[in-house]
Amino acid sequence: MKKLSVLLLVAILAMAVFALTGCQREAEPPLQPTPAQEQTPAQTPAQTPAVTTPPAPEASEMELLGLDENGRFLETQQLTVGIWDRGHERMPDMTDNGWTDWLKERALQDLNIEVEFISISRWDQGEVTSTLIGANSAPDVTFHFGALPMTNTFAEMGALLNLAPLLERYGGLLPDLYNWFDDLVYYNARPTGELFAISSRRTEIMRQNTFIREDWLNRLNIAPPTTLQEFEDALIAFRDNAEYLLGADAHMMIPLLMDGDVGWALGTLIDSFIPNDISEREWFRYGFDDRRVMHPTTKEAIRVGNRWFNEGLVFSEFAYGEAGDLMPGFVREGFVGAQIANWDMPFRAGGDMQIQSMRENIGPEANFITITPFPNDAGVNVIPAFSSSDRHIVLPHTNSNPLAALLYINFKSSQEVRDFMSHGIEGVHHVVEAGGARRTLPAAELPDNFVFAAVNNFDIQFVANGFDLGTPELTVATLALAYAGIEPEAIMTARQTALDHARVWRSVVLRPIAAQEGMSTPLNEFRDTLLHNAMMAPVDQFDVVWDDFFGQYMAMGGQAIINERDQAWVEYFGNVDFGPGWEGW
Repeated sequence: MKKLSVLLLVAILAMAVFALTGCQREAEPPLQPTPAQEQTPAQTPAQTPAVTTPPAPEASEMELLGLDENGRFLETQQLTVGIWDRGHERMPDMTDNGWTDWLKERALQDLNIEVEFISISRWDQGEVTSTLIGANSAPDVTFHFGALPMTNTFAEMGALLNLAPLLERYGGLLPDLYNWFDDLVYYNARPTGELFAISSRRTEIMRQNTFIREDWLNRLNIAPPTTLQEFEDALIAFRDNAEYLLGADAHMMIPLLMDGDVGWALGTLIDSFIPNDISEREWFRYGFDDRRVMHPTTKEAIRVGNRWFNEGLVFSEFAYGEAGDLMPGFVREGFVGAQIANWDMPFRAGGDMQIQSMRENIGPEANFITITPFPNDAGVNVIPAFSSSDRHIVLPHTNSNPLAALLYINFKSSQEVRDFMSHGIEGVHHVVEAGGARRTLPAAELPDNFVFAAVNNFDIQFVANGFDLGTPELTVATLALAYAGIEPEAIMTARQTALDHARVWRSVVLRPIAAQEGMSTPLNEFRDTLLHNAMMAPVDQFDVVWDDFFGQYMAMGGQAIINERDQAWVEYFGNVDFGPGWEGW
């Protein structure tokens, strides 16, 4: 096994994919060309192992592995497992609470494994994970939000175990893992057959929505915008009627809320400028940056944002980190007219961003609704969605007991454990409605050591982002009841809006792209610098500023990445616009 040196640590730190900041970026891994939930990676069948559960081992083999007939270790094993910590004020120690106590007890009971949880800062997970792996001290079961470049860099340096032979050897002991992950088991498999990460499952693929204040539209007698011009006109109306809408707080008017992550805060606008007939090859070519800065059309989308900034239609201090801390307060106090955010952002309890908090301060009529005001060049509203792939689950090379790690992942994948981790105790965390749907109880009523630090225990339940109760009907009905104090109809409308306009790209897993290695952090940081400067430039200087900074971005490595991604596409698929098996949308 290769040893990681100090030089490796430096290299990994240089390429770490930092966590996306702010609760509005929850569950936001970098978006690559991604697969529909029923699709498999763009590889030939000969290259992609069949997703079937291997046969259970014979009793004699179980004994050789140190297991009893139930798959429980005969001798107690030790295992360290990562857990994300977002500094929740009511549950400050993410490694010691009701959830971890339950997991420790059940893992010891079912598997004879003693689990120790290792805290990893949610907001710095990329950097912290890189540091731990580089220092040979990563948890035996580690996961990260990061595109393939991060996993590939770890793998190329010998920092990760190849999971393919482990699954081949132990797969018969992992029925729940295969059942839950299904097509995602080999989602990240290389054409060589190597597999260095299993993608956890995202149960809802919705990505973003555009929200606007329904009560302000009603007061100004404005219909919900359906075009870019109508949306801009609504922002202008909010600005020009600030005194009528906010009274003494008119000076606090923010027609469109933004923070420093411009590519996210203008996401649905940026996506609308991408041609409707973009090919799979083009999407892959420009897919390194999930904020779309590499796409040739993004400049024109940011030109719109630049005009809005200069006309006072967006939060004037969006680019400053310290101002970002005030954003939840702006929403709570009712100063915000519109926002582009996670598909369910206004309904969330975390960070005081939700509608319920706004209503407590303003009145019951205060409300955000979803709209689709940005049709593309074909008149279609497209909102690129997530795939069913989420975080990368990896086993560091320092893991000396991969069987225990895989059995623990299998344990976490079972329906019983997933149900408990996502919904907790009946009567404490939820009540069961007629028909079986579960209504989430208000967080204020929960014991401090048993609150949900993130939606559905996202920070602990690493095998899933979201939940699945066994049937689509029950799962969706429960989702509608998962936002305490919010009308279920509002959740369903927002969900359906995002799904109706979703475009999901299948995965393109080719060889590692050498030009990408180590470039995620420097390019992402400079991308934000580019977007900040372009947004705030005088209108007549926009082209000069954009061209200057974009040229620097491309010279730093952006162009090399685009070129090599296209080269890799041609190597595997030939000079074609769509890979094998493409069937359209």
